[in-house]
Amino acid sequence: MKPGSWPSIALIYLFGVLAAASLSKIIPLQLDLQEHVGVTAGFGLLISLISLPAALLATFAGWIVDRVGARTALITAAGVGVLANLLYLFAATETAFRGTRLFEGLVMIGVYSSAPALIMATTTTERRGRAMALWSTYTPVGVSLGLLLSSGFAGTAHWRGSYLIHGVLFALLAVAGVLLPRPQPVPAGAAARPGLLSAFTQQGPLRVALVFAMLVITGLGTNTVFPRWYAGQHDVSLGVASGIMGVANLTMIFGGLLTAWILARGMTHLRWFVMIVIAGFLCAIAVFSPGIASLPRLAGLVGWLLASGACVAVVTAMLPKVVADPRQGAAAAGLLSQLAAATTFVTPLIWVPLAAAGAWQGFLAVIAAAGIAGILLFPRPRHTRH
Repeated sequence: MKPGSWPSIALIYLFGVLAAASLSKIIPLQLDLQEHVGVTAGFGLLISLISLPAALLATFAGWIVDRVGARTALITAAGVGVLANLLYLFAATETAFRGTRLFEGLVMIGVYSSAPALIMATTTTERRGRAMALWSTYTPVGVSLGLLLSSGFAGTAHWRGSYLIHGVLFALLAVAGVLLPRPQPVPAGAAARPGLLSAFTQQGPLRVALVFAMLVITGLGTNTVFPRWYAGQHDVSLGVASGIMGVANLTMIFGGLLTAWILARGMTHLRWFVMIVIAGFLCAIAVFSPGIASLPRLAGLVGWLLASGACVAVVTAMLPKVVADPRQGAAAAGLLSQLAAATTFVTPLIWVPLAAAGAWQGFLAVIAAAGIAGILLFPRPRHTRH
């Protein structure tokens, strides 16, 4: 497969989609896990556990990937995904599910450090921005896939079916991994490979990672609580509400494509980010305010997700601009992954109690605070490398 071609970019993208599905496929199964496995008050923690390995190790993993190769790391991560889903089929206790959830987190480490690094290393400068904007949509597509995989099995005798399907998809992707492109080697005399903690000492990559973490807090938080919130507000089942969320998440793709189109026409990254943060908050009011009819709430959800997808895309498009050498981007991608994973771990622990208390004002307060922080942290021109 030709390096930097759209087919090669699409194949790399699929690794991100399947990894993100690992995060969300458990959400529609909450009642099944309560009934069959005994998971009760610890559901928020169970959601979060998958992000703990990345929160602790992603920067180190990025440093390793820069040395062993992103292609090898992606294929290995897909193999881990196969094994993790097989383990879920036999996990009979909450402890077993927690252990498997932690193990599955290794998939996220491998993919989130390797995939953007491989895209940056194999694309030309002209295509890199558009490719990274496309890559930014892996989360909504993957989260939607996870929700849709499980929502059809939720509440049935075959509630583990999504794990079987997910494992098969990972196996197919591991086989397709032999087609992944190989980046050109770093020429002799080029800048030395970054040190283990170098990304933490560079303001550009650090600020991009911190802004991305703010988006994780709002995006994952919404996906975590909206199905139960919508089901309670409109008297539908959790499976139906999860299916609605899964389909609606695909709106984020159009936000990413819109960002690629806007940036190609010369708007600055920061100005576009500020505009969509404000628009997204206004839409979030309709998403979470009680007493709103179903149709206006869903319209607000679509607007919120469109803005969220645009925000993720503009932040992701900044990553190549703050990395000194795109061929050595796994360390910066690992930093982004680590901070995102840390907030992924914390996010359900913030949002699930708010949902249990019916504190919809708390949802909006978290969204507003994260948006303001993101604007203040967003890299300025002096933080970019080219």
